[in-house]
Amino acid sequence: MTNTYYLCSIHQQNIESFVPNRILVVDDDLDDQLLISDAFTHSGQPCELAFADNGKCALDLMKNSEYKPELIILDLNMPVMNGFDVLKYLRTNGQLARIPVVVFTTSSETASVEKSYDLGANSYVVKPKTFPQLETLVADLFKYWFKTVKLSPPATSF
Repeated sequence: MTNTYYLCSIHQQNIESFVPNRILVVDDDLDDQLLISDAFTHSGQPCELAFADNGKCALDLMKNSEYKPELIILDLNMPVMNGFDVLKYLRTNGQLARIPVVVFTTSSETASVEKSYDLGANSYVVKPKTFPQLETLVADLFKYWFKTVKLSPPATSF
């Protein structure tokens, strides 16, 4: 299995004055990664996306590089390190604990929802079934997390 770490800047027109809204998407499904990337592109919202295909890759990316996300979109069912384990780690490790996490998964089981919130998820969203629904969801997530709430500044070191 290939570990995916890549950055995708969206709508970065004036690079000198642009401060990206950094979002880390942790999902092992490459099709879902592409759909999420396309939905953010179509939303017209300025952001920088990074993708990791499992929880370990996501944590490695945050600990071993200068990339510091302001929001994490996290799938639950992944190989190597699942979303529950990522949540446990994030919420017990210093500056990582401040990063908002939106669980974004196919499961609507009550047990998964409860466990996610018990482990410190900030939101729980079931993946939509159509691309137009995903576009709407992405626009709503962006508006809420980057236009409505005041986020803690990204950590400078872990």
